[in-house]
Amino acid sequence: MTESATETLNTAQAHLRAFDALRSGLPGAGLDWLERLRADALGRFKDAGLPSRRLEAWKFTTLAALERAPFAPGPQAGGAPDALPELTETAARITFVDGRFDEGLSEISRPAEGVSVTTMATALANDPGALQGRLSQASDPAGSLWDLNAAFMADGAVIRLADGAALDQPIHLVFLASGTANRACHIRNLILLGTGARAQVVETYGNAADAAGAGFTSAVTDISLAEGAALTHARVQDESLKTVHAARAVVSVAGEAVYAGFALAMGAEVSRQETDLSFAAPDGHARLMGAYLGRGRQLLDHTTRVDHAVPGCTTEELFKGVLDDHAHGVFQGLIRVAPHALHTDARQKSQALLLSDRAAADTKPELEILADDVKCAHGATVGDLDDDALFYLMARGVPEAEARRLLIAGFAGDVIDSFDRGIVGAYLSACVANWQDRGTGDGHA
Repeated sequence: MTESATETLNTAQAHLRAFDALRSGLPGAGLDWLERLRADALGRFKDAGLPSRRLEAWKFTTLAALERAPFAPGPQAGGAPDALPELTETAARITFVDGRFDEGLSEISRPAEGVSVTTMATALANDPGALQGRLSQASDPAGSLWDLNAAFMADGAVIRLADGAALDQPIHLVFLASGTANRACHIRNLILLGTGARAQVVETYGNAADAAGAGFTSAVTDISLAEGAALTHARVQDESLKTVHAARAVVSVAGEAVYAGFALAMGAEVSRQETDLSFAAPDGHARLMGAYLGRGRQLLDHTTRVDHAVPGCTTEELFKGVLDDHAHGVFQGLIRVAPHALHTDARQKSQALLLSDRAAADTKPELEILADDVKCAHGATVGDLDDDALFYLMARGVPEAEARRLLIAGFAGDVIDSFDRGIVGAYLSACVANWQDRGTGDGHA
């Protein structure tokens, strides 16, 4: 008896078989440097395969869902967005469905002098030289998912700010999955800020209305901040519980530049949000924050790596998690301090609330310090809601369910307030409230 290809292929095999048929239709086809980048990335992925728990970087997170089904890229399917919180007062909104630009759901104009917002496909067609050398690749087998993204990246946003350009309102990038069964979407974004430029960018990953099928979303955002630039960057993942979501931000911070990043994970069956940040010159600053909110059997992973290769830079990390039912949360944070990176100040903290005795949280803070005259620290806590605080609210007439809701909102709200108290922070708070409105899990009534 002969099984069909659909029954026997997994995600890796489905992609390898599809590449030759798809490559001529991918953005930038015919550009020698991009063709080489894609082919080299695919070759590395073919050798490494999908990451497994045998790799130290993936010891807590399984991609078995990608082994069970043949997720692969396909033609775009339309669809209106499902209910998502509104990000008000945007400078521009650019929307993609199944990884491809949807003009009808976008509002793009010239937000300000010296600001360019376009799609990756358009940028590769009109100004490919500006992108050459700007698209990151993986450096080891643990990053083979990012090689897969490099080989198949279809579209995404390209945001460029000239020296001194500034935006007072955020640019909103919206990525919707249509829910077409076994659809894989590979998104690539690029954010370039010139000297002294200032911007806010929010990425939201959600679903088209009535999305039903299982999917695989891969997204990489490459970010470069020139001297004295400042970027506030939030990523919100709220995709279908049938989705595997893998996202990476690769950030280069020049001297006296400031990067503030927030990663919020609420959806997907399996979610992995990575941040790789390096300081390119002294006196750079980074604030990496985030939260994961899980129910059912979700697996939500935040992984950060920060490379202090130059002196006088600072890093502040704060991540929080709320887990109910059988949900599993992961925080892995690595901070490397090179031998000559004197006067480094790096602090890392993770906290998790377990609302059920069946939920689990793994935390793996790492400091590699090869220099003297530095300040580095890390800490981690895992626990339940404070019984005294819960009793205090209930003793004053607040029903238990509402009291729990208030305490959870306060726990998550603390990290959001530390990140931003403006438009972006308000949007993140609305996303957390939306997650709470969807239910409380079966761990507590």
